[in-house]
Amino acid sequence: MTENPHPVDAGKEKPATGAIWLRSKSATAIPFLFVLAAWFAFTSSGLINPIFLPSPLKTLESFGELLTFGFVRENLIPSVLRVAGAFLLSVVIAVPLGVLSGYFRSIGRFVLPLCNFTRYLPVPALVPLCILWFGIDDAQKIAVITLGSAFQLLVLVAAETASIPQDLIEAARTLGLTESAVVRRVVVWWALPAIWNDLRVCAGWAWSYLVLAELVAGNRGLGYFVIQSQRYLYTDRVFAGILLIGLVGLVTDRLFKLAGPRLFPWI
Repeated sequence: MTENPHPVDAGKEKPATGAIWLRSKSATAIPFLFVLAAWFAFTSSGLINPIFLPSPLKTLESFGELLTFGFVRENLIPSVLRVAGAFLLSVVIAVPLGVLSGYFRSIGRFVLPLCNFTRYLPVPALVPLCILWFGIDDAQKIAVITLGSAFQLLVLVAAETASIPQDLIEAARTLGLTESAVVRRVVVWWALPAIWNDLRVCAGWAWSYLVLAELVAGNRGLGYFVIQSQRYLYTDRVFAGILLIGLVGLVTDRLFKLAGPRLFPWI
């Protein structure tokens, strides 16, 4: 009688080839391929007016027209700078206040109720006030994106900070650390990986508010390009602009995801 060379695996079934493929990174392309196939089917049927839904090939042609030096200089770079400026401003406001609000209950009682109220205000309703306060230049657009991102980020950071195990804090106090040292050397370092993921989410919010920020009194930017194309019924350009915003946002998200393990190797 021949013995099984792998007795531990004798009762386990090997996963099917299809299941292995579905777990691979290649499976992430399935939803995109499905949407693209449905898009081709709808536009090829002739039942939909191209004004309402252009074909993928026409959209791809318009997308190629956006990859020029002039368009990048006049529209892409200004939008990237606005989003980056609003994102950095949101981080400067939300992260310190979020850490303090999550660790010190007295500060949290003062900051979080106001923050929770403000983050439910509709940002489009605040656009006229931003124009009144900041004019129609980049400051207004950065303010709109910041209003849509900073308060949401503050609540997330406060929640991450408040979830630190109490044993770590007690151990730090036992070693003689002051409250400020506990915050700097224990709380912040423990919460940093989770805060990094919150920043990744915040970057997505910043890009989603871009079109709204450039909607009023804009003269350049990706949002402005999308709105102008819609006004003249260039729907293929609208789709191309939206696709470009999505791709730039996806690149931003991937950079955050790749940088996380390198910045925080202990997670």
